[in-house]
Amino acid sequence: MSESRKNHLSIDGGQVKEDEHVSSYKPIPENDGDFRTSKTSLKKEKGSGDEAEEKLLAKEDEAKIVTRVDMADAKYVVEDHRNGDAKIELDANKRQFTGLTKEELMKYADDPFWVRLRWFMFVLFWAMWLCMLAGAVAIIIRAPKCAPPQPRTWFEKGPLVDVAAVEDYNAIDLPLLQSSKVAAVFAPSCQDTYSVLDDENVACLTQFKDFVGKAKAAGVKVIVDLTANFVSTSHKWFQLSENRSTGYDDYFTWRASTEFDSNGNDSTPKPPNKWVSTLNEPAWTLSKKRGEFYLHQYAADQADLNFHNPAVVKEFDAVIKIWMKAGADGIRLQKARTLVVNNTDVANANEQPRRGRGSVPGADHTQYAFYQHKYTADLPALDQLFAHWTHLADSFYATPSAGESVFTLAEAEQPEWFLLDRNSTSLRPAFAAPLPIIDANAAAASLNERVTRWPLIQLKSEEPSVELAAFSMLLPAAPVIAIDQLQGVENDTSAVALISSLAPLRSDASIEHGLYKISAVPVVNSTSTMLACARWKTGHTGYLSVYNPGDTARANLTEMPALPESLTVYHLSSTAQFYTNYTINTEVGVDNILVPSKAALILSYVPKTSVEQ
Repeated sequence: MSESRKNHLSIDGGQVKEDEHVSSYKPIPENDGDFRTSKTSLKKEKGSGDEAEEKLLAKEDEAKIVTRVDMADAKYVVEDHRNGDAKIELDANKRQFTGLTKEELMKYADDPFWVRLRWFMFVLFWAMWLCMLAGAVAIIIRAPKCAPPQPRTWFEKGPLVDVAAVEDYNAIDLPLLQSSKVAAVFAPSCQDTYSVLDDENVACLTQFKDFVGKAKAAGVKVIVDLTANFVSTSHKWFQLSENRSTGYDDYFTWRASTEFDSNGNDSTPKPPNKWVSTLNEPAWTLSKKRGEFYLHQYAADQADLNFHNPAVVKEFDAVIKIWMKAGADGIRLQKARTLVVNNTDVANANEQPRRGRGSVPGADHTQYAFYQHKYTADLPALDQLFAHWTHLADSFYATPSAGESVFTLAEAEQPEWFLLDRNSTSLRPAFAAPLPIIDANAAAASLNERVTRWPLIQLKSEEPSVELAAFSMLLPAAPVIAIDQLQGVENDTSAVALISSLAPLRSDASIEHGLYKISAVPVVNSTSTMLACARWKTGHTGYLSVYNPGDTARANLTEMPALPESLTVYHLSSTAQFYTNYTINTEVGVDNILVPSKAALILSYVPKTSVEQ
């Protein structure tokens, strides 16, 4: 063994072998005096009496030192084997794993177990991915959504024109209606509603079919007016009932007299009660042939049918079917609120006088307006009848989609049927009585009471006014226009131009589903008011119509919600343009808008947001 290997330390304390790599101390050279000198100097500075130089252990003693190290925690590194250089890293952990070799990996790659495992994991991954995808799609589809509002039907958009008073279909000006972009008309039917049951080729029905064909070609729908209440006393039904023929005995409301007036040797029977007809006459007339009184709430030769009798209801069912098959888009009933009477105890069913609100000044006990008509009008049984006929009209309508046909009532006075205290009404749509616009405050209150149901509504003034028709085009209701409001004077097409230019607004989001505010707005430097209607929807153009029922003045609209400081003139009649010098797109201040007497202005604006307001 060479001299350089004598200083090796046996880690396990045994004999050092030739081929072992063991740790050793490297001998300090003898000439390394600086280290010893520094040690000696340190001793001297400390005042030690031992002045002998500090010596290292002898080589023989160094060789006896054995260092024991746990090999699990040691790392032995040989630097220069020839020189005996080596070091031990006592804090080293076990040898680091360097991974499998390529040959080892390939051995596992083709192993059937690992092949099956890989395929299983591959299939499992894609199955889970598809499940998550299906779940996401299901959540999107089934999750509750804020559905867009349903678009308004054709009869809710309008405008509609009433030509029911015209006796000849050929007198209805279809080109005028087409130019005005009218959605539908209320057209007349036969004078005798039930005549079509005897002959479906009756002249009035044949003429109606021809008119419907022309109207549809012009893009105008047709709603037919029918009166179901009565038939003439010359009608075969009345004659059969008067003779007590089987099946017709109960077609009308018959009542025997319980009291008589004595006139000498003769006794005159008294009517069953004191009901008064709408013509301010006794509502009962004696049939000498039958010996009983029959009820008529209209003319004496118009006997009221008994709609408590299912056979009578079926007769009018057949009438509705015939007119719907002839091409009608709906039915409007005239005089419908008196269809049903309380006939269970007629003798004790005397009407009570009106009291307070609704009473008519000057009316006496001989007049229809004097009484409340608790037993002869607006009976709850009408609800069931109207619902039945609404469904019937819809089932025979040419358009297959449900709810597209009209079944409504012609109203003449307030409160209307749909405003009565009832749980529901099946009218489609509700119909408001014509509303005179004389005082802005009263008009605003009346409109706000009615537009909650989006009814058909006609605004009226002392003279036919296209200005009111223009104002009504922005209402949350279907505007009904009288034919004379469109006709104007000869060769004057301004009314048609005005209505036709506003008709597209009926499909605008702000009009169909937007918010509204109907109010009487103040006049500048006056106690008078004007009528205003604002319509707006977030993200859409807002519109405002203002009508002046008084003298020419300036309106202050600052109290209306969502209005900016300035508005833009959207449309106006030629009359309004003449008196104001406004033109379309003119900017006007919200607090100072000039409106001529009996005229309307239509303005547009960008609605303020709730934060801005």
